[in-house]
Amino acid sequence: MSKVDLRSGLIDVGIVELRPGLEEGSFLAAVANDARPLVHNGAHRSYVLPKVSLEGREFRPSAYFSNGCITSVHLTWADPTTEGGSAWENHSFERERVIATEDAKWLATVLEGKGSLTDSYTFAWGTVWSGLDQRGGFSLVALRYSEAQRC
Repeated sequence: MSKVDLRSGLIDVGIVELRPGLEEGSFLAAVANDARPLVHNGAHRSYVLPKVSLEGREFRPSAYFSNGCITSVHLTWADPTTEGGSAWENHSFERERVIATEDAKWLATVLEGKGSLTDSYTFAWGTVWSGLDQRGGFSLVALRYSEAQRC
């Protein structure tokens, strides 16, 4: 069962629990062939996981590692009308702003109504932010684990 616990920085995507201190080797052992490599640049690696429903919203999670330790998790909305997520042929900054607003509403709900549409939130394990990445051209919810919480 998939779940989100932002008090502990845990995202349970069913096949693996993405959490502070997760080691890349343990991650790979848990996901087997279900993760697709995204970036492999020396000590920096990332993987895209299958679509998952988290608290009523469909996301395609990505896990980012540096030197074998998890550094962040990105949740990008999995457009139900497009296989594999949002299609670039439908891409526009206006559409991404709408998705970012929906992501922010989702995050506020996960934070039990204490969230807003523009803030990042700090926890003992790190930060969570929701918005539009202007350079990347897409919206996301990003969890960034603090150095002290890494393996």
